This record gives sequence, structure tokens and C-alpha cells, in this order.
Amino acid sequence: MAAPKLSKCLEPNSIIPTDITFIFQSGGPRRTEIKKVKAQKVILAIASDVFEKEFYGDMKETKDEIAIVDASQEVFQAMVDFIYNKQPNWKDFSVSFLCSLYYLGEKYIIGDLKAEIIATISDLKITKEKVLEIAHLAEDNSHHEQLSETLYDVATAVLKSEFKDKVEKVYEFFDEAEFSQVNAVVMFKLMSRLRSVNTLPSQSQCRNCQHTPCLDGQELTRENFVQGARICLVLMEEESWLVWVESMLARLHTVNARFEDADPNAPWFSCNMDMGFCIFKCP
Repeated sequence: MAAPKLSKCLEPNSIIPTDITFIFQSGGPRRTEIKKVKAQKVILAIASDVFEKEFYGDMKETKDEIAIVDASQEVFQAMVDFIYNKQPNWKDFSVSFLCSLYYLGEKYIIGDLKAEIIATISDLKITKEKVLEIAHLAEDNSHHEQLSETLYDVATAVLKSEFKDKVEKVYEFFDEAEFSQVNAVVMFKLMSRLRSVNTLPSQSQCRNCQHTPCLDGQELTRENFVQGARICLVLMEEESWLVWVESMLARLHTVNARFEDADPNAPWFSCNMDMGFCIFKCP
């Protein structure tokens, strides 16, 4: 029964003393702002093996003040609040804030905190305008594999919902974004994820691709090849796909020639990323 009341230890009117203070310094040399987070060592040590070793191990910290330089006071306070069983509304925090909090959960090995953050991010409802922002956070946190994968999944789900299986529309959406090398990397990763997602079934067979569901916008492969179908050819200007990615992924060209006139052994006919690839262009 003590756990639900644990947060009272941090209330201003609590008579239980704190014995450790974390110091946060911000601002420039002329104007320095000092913020603090106070807690009890034993509570932190129960929640985290890292704190346990820091406060009670063979090389324990003897000072009662510790400077923190890799997190803001607000994020660190949120972690301490979680340890003290305060129940935050996770959706009130920005995704960037949650990523910083996840970093602390990783640093101090607080598995429950990490799980809460992953669950919250997984349930995020974002618009397509936020897709690249979320994908950038995923890439920035690539060293936290589970967090990065979850963020990329959220971004991919939005593109999937917005554009269905029409790859051409996704390219057009990306083409409107400001170009940067970082943008190019996250765009490529998003496209790779989209191309691995199965399509939803439809009711009738498409007259162009002769498939159910219709393969409009999907990549042409040897397995789904149909003679006479209309396609778009996604061409790369250089032999390296990385250069292609950095040049905003691709240029789309409508191909009116029929497949029966094409060489089935042509490099672009397969999924060879060094040359380019084709997508179905259904009416």
C-alpha cells in the first residue's frame, strides 16, 4: 500500500528529507540559470541498478549534489516523478520530450519507463505533415533500436493510410519536402518499409495489371509481370542508389511502350536498385 503514496515524499510539505540533489545549468556565461531536482537515494536505488551502484556500490558517490549535463531538468524531473509513482498523462508530452525521457530510461535501466514510452508512441495519431519530423527523430535515435523502430512504424503507418499503395503519390509528397541529406536517408527508409507492407484486398481484377487487388503504384517484379500493362519507370540518374536517394529519390516517367517489346532480361526489369525499377500505372 506504500507505493501509491510514494509521491508524497516529493511534496513541498513533506517532512521526509531528501538526500540527493541533481543540478542543471543552462544559459550563457553572462546569465546562468540553475535548476534542481531533489530525491531520496534509497528510492532511486530501488528503481534503478545504476543508481544503486552510484549511491551504495564500492565506488559510491559521496557528494549530495550531482551535475547532470546530458538531460534537461524537465526531462529528468519526469523520470524521477515516474520512479515516485506519479501518474503523468504521457500524451501531454511532445514526441521529442518522450525520446529524451527514453534515453534516461535506457541510461538508468528503468524498463517500465521505456515500456510506457514505447506504448505511448505506438498509439500516436499524427498527420502526414508530421511524418518527416517523426522520421527524423527515429533516425536521431537509431542507437535506441526499439524506439527508432517504433517511430518509423508510426510514420510509415501514416503514409500507408494516406496514400494506400500508390508509391507514385508518396514520391510526389516527398518531392515537396525541403531537400537535405538527412531527409533523403529517412525518405529512403520510409519507402523501403512501405514497399514491404502487404496491400489490402480489393473486389475486382484490375484490367491493366490483371491482379486482385490492383497493383497500381507497386513495384514490378518477375512474379507479378503482365504483358501489355502500363507502367511508370523510376529512373536513377547515377549508378549508385545513394546518389539517387540524395537527389530526392527518383524522377517518374510514364512509359507507353508495351512489355512485349521489352527485353525481360533488362536490368531495370528486376528489383536492381543500381538501375531503377518500374511501378504499375493503372487507370
